Amino acid sequence: MTRHLLRILGAIGVAFAWGSASGWVGAPFWIVVLGGLIAAALGFWLERDVLLTEETRVRRDFPLILAAGCAFLAVVGVGLVSLSYLLGEWLHR
Repeated sequence: MTRHLLRILGAIGVAFAWGSASGWVGAPFWIVVLGGLIAAALGFWLERDVLLTEETRVRRDFPLILAAGCAFLAVVGVGLVSLSYLLGEWLHR
């Protein structure tokens, strides 16, 4: 359980750091969104052993579960990066 929590917090930390740094330097927003998608992919990759278990893969709706997991992580990743981007811009002023 501790490893699972550390992997999730690591991905969240990367997203927050990317957004804050991008806001601090005033990066274009498409770079911020790209970083959010990369953070989401990192989170998916770190959690692949939990998301891709044998019990999950044998289900008939596995493609739907996989797509929903990817979409959820992308929304959370881009949202967190966007909020931390605003924080970085605010702190830089």
